[in-house]
Amino acid sequence: MEDEKDAVLVTDEMPKKNKIKSPLTWLKILSKGTHWSFVFGVIVIYGVMQGLVNGTQSVAIDYYWKDVQMVQPSAAQVYQGIAYIPWVVKPVWGLLTDVLPMFGYRRKPYIIFAGKIDQLISAHISVHCS
Repeated sequence: MEDEKDAVLVTDEMPKKNKIKSPLTWLKILSKGTHWSFVFGVIVIYGVMQGLVNGTQSVAIDYYWKDVQMVQPSAAQVYQGIAYIPWVVKPVWGLLTDVLPMFGYRRKPYIIFAGKIDQLISAHISVHCS
């Protein structure tokens, strides 16, 4: 019940007409509820750093594919799509490790299994691709 009451207070305190001051008021209310350093940390880490990293990273990657590897844009998109497969599969992998424990453990066997596969692939690449 208290959460619902707090939610009502937050919406009641928010100005209804001024759309520019509305986010600032929300940040003020959030700072009162948590702490200003927490709000500042969330904004810096998830807002600014994500934008800076993704922006500069995409410029570097595009330059690498176009100028260094001389790859056509369509092929570069295919390669980037393949490189993002682990991030797409990550939620499925997380559910799998939570739902299907191996030998009584949830994550440890999967991490060891993935490490062994990585070792085999790395050994194969080092022997056969010189």
